[in-house]
Amino acid sequence: MAELRALGLREATDLVVHLPEESVTLTAVAGGWSLAHQLAAAQIDELRVLVWQKTKDGQKGKKPPKPIPRPGFEDTSSQNFSARPVSIKEMQKRMAERRARQPDDGLVEYRAKDGRILRITPKQAAYFNRKSR
Repeated sequence: MAELRALGLREATDLVVHLPEESVTLTAVAGGWSLAHQLAAAQIDELRVLVWQKTKDGQKGKKPPKPIPRPGFEDTSSQNFSARPVSIKEMQKRMAERRARQPDDGLVEYRAKDGRILRITPKQAAYFNRKSR
C-alpha cells in the first residue's frame, strides 16, 4: 500500500486509464456492467426480437419482448395508449370543429415581432401598428 501512495499524479492517472474492463473500479463506474456484459445483453435482446418476429404475435406487432434491464434505465414499457378506429367522416367533423373560427368577441389577430399571433383589441392593434412604424 505504501508503494501506491508513493505514485505521482501522472502515474496514478496512467494506471487508472489502462485498467482492464473487468476491474472493480471500471465496473463500479459503469454501474456494475462491463462492456462485455452490455454487449451480451444487446445480443440477447436482438435474438429475442428475431425469435419474436417469427411468432404470430410478432407478425401482428403485439407483445414485443422486454429488453434485459440495464443499470440506470427505468422501465417505461408499461405505459399503454389505446385508440379506436375512426371513420373518415368523423375525422373530417373533428377537424372542422378544430378549424372553426373563434366567436366574434371584438378582438383582432395581431402578429407580434417574434412571430406569435395575439388576439388583442382594435385599439391595442392600432397602437402597436403606429409604434412599429
